[in-house]
Amino acid sequence: MNFFEDIKEKRINKRGQKLLAKNDFEKAYLLFQKAILLNNSVENKFNLAISLLSLSEYSKAERYLKNIYDEYPENELNLLALAECHIMQRKWDEAIKFYQMVVKLFPGKKSYKLYLNIAEDVVAREKYVRAKELFKEATKELKLKNDKKALKILIQANEYFPEDATILNNIATLHIMLKDFRKAYSYAMKAVSLKPDDPRFQNNLKIAKKKLKK
Repeated sequence: MNFFEDIKEKRINKRGQKLLAKNDFEKAYLLFQKAILLNNSVENKFNLAISLLSLSEYSKAERYLKNIYDEYPENELNLLALAECHIMQRKWDEAIKFYQMVVKLFPGKKSYKLYLNIAEDVVAREKYVRAKELFKEATKELKLKNDKKALKILIQANEYFPEDATILNNIATLHIMLKDFRKAYSYAMKAVSLKPDDPRFQNNLKIAKKKLKK
């Protein structure tokens, strides 16, 4: 790959990451496809797999993730993505295997033990998958500007899996948009308590807190 192709690849990946953050998964996937044609690197394969995961294309994502696993069997992010990929396909034994690996390799990460427990619990894992499915439904409604419908779906998702900080933060965001700042503050607080270092969650908390003071 020459210098100009290298610059092009970096620009594509930067744009793709921004699109993922905005939940524009289709466009992100198309960009990562272009990146992998320029360079079949581990990073590009992982990015493409994540976009496929976000699009619920689990079997396609699994192929890329397993390819990375064969080369880097102890890569933390890839193991987590593989576990997620399998649990969303209800391949429980495989999901448990990969969660067991990350727990063993990274014993200091308490959240990994939580996800292992979920995968091993026949009731909890079904609730987890249902929450994720509902989250994707809500994302589609948000794209259609159906904010109230999306909020209703997200609240249902939260009932299935209360420990998901991203779901909580999205509920807080929608309450801010609907100017219900008291509820926004409550959900933002819960999200921050689960992931205190995430700037997106901190930002929603600051906005809600500021609006409540007025």
